[in-house]
Amino acid sequence: MKTILNSAFVFLFLCGKSQILIPTPETAFEKTHNFNAELIKQKNVNKITFEIVDKKDFEIAVDKNLVETYEFDTNGKLSRFYYTTIVKTIEKQITASVHNKGKKGYHTVTETKSEYLYDTVSTTYFYNKANLSLKRYHDGALFYESRYYRYDSLNNLVKEMRYRETNNSTDKSIFILGGQLLLSQDSFVYKKYSDQQLHCFHLNNEQRPYKQQIIYFDSLGRTKSTTEYYTAAAWIKQEKNYEYVGSHLSSAIFKGNANKEITIKITYEYDANNELLTEKQYKNEVLEKELSYITNSSDNLLSSLVVRDYINKSIRIIKLKYEFRAVTQKSK
Repeated sequence: MKTILNSAFVFLFLCGKSQILIPTPETAFEKTHNFNAELIKQKNVNKITFEIVDKKDFEIAVDKNLVETYEFDTNGKLSRFYYTTIVKTIEKQITASVHNKGKKGYHTVTETKSEYLYDTVSTTYFYNKANLSLKRYHDGALFYESRYYRYDSLNNLVKEMRYRETNNSTDKSIFILGGQLLLSQDSFVYKKYSDQQLHCFHLNNEQRPYKQQIIYFDSLGRTKSTTEYYTAAAWIKQEKNYEYVGSHLSSAIFKGNANKEITIKITYEYDANNELLTEKQYKNEVLEKELSYITNSSDNLLSSLVVRDYINKSIRIIKLKYEFRAVTQKSK
């Protein structure tokens, strides 16, 4: 969870405009991609669609029509993210008559064909100026969960309220707020010791602290490390450490003992044009995934992404398709 936004802004500013995806300390361990809002705005990108094909080792590639779609507002910020998920697979037996090669007559061939039923899972984002004010998740059926965010004058997150909500609209593409059930409410209080150290206290619904987070910054204002301690379980400790090469994040390391000792490490490599080239994900020193980013030389936009999964012995091939807003010219 993001507890401070100033360091993220500084980091994005230093990274420049070139790459469409930017790894940051605040989003390194999240599952969703972090897009370069400045470049999205500059290029007038309205939508990016990820077309996904999976291939198991020693098997043919299977196109299940899986897509991820990212929509952006005019400021380049992510406004909606949705993706298809398979909820049911139907196996059908197809029988055909095939002519016998070199002989008279036909023989029967039976093949199994898979058909898929899909749901669309989505998250919608709303902003108050530079800050995210609301994030609403929809599971594709009847479940809606919303998170509302409040900030102080320094853009520090000070409150997060999580609600179960109902949609009174019969059209799933339209949301009309019905009921709200408060699931949790967290507050955040900050104590700044110096420009390099910030202490954040996490408070529950009863305004009692349940977690403390200490954030350290380097001389450029970038997050260097975070350490988390829990009130009810003092033995639990979680740490995140970040390293940089020039203006780019080069590694992010998480260490925790909430269940058992675990270390997650992500490394990033860049090409001569400062474009993200390779990402490697390790768990307890074992390489689990390797991501290769391919950029189109004509427009400097990311064109495809190849994900090598060493654990499941598979490859995911993602092609990016862009939709742009029409640029209107003002009359003289």
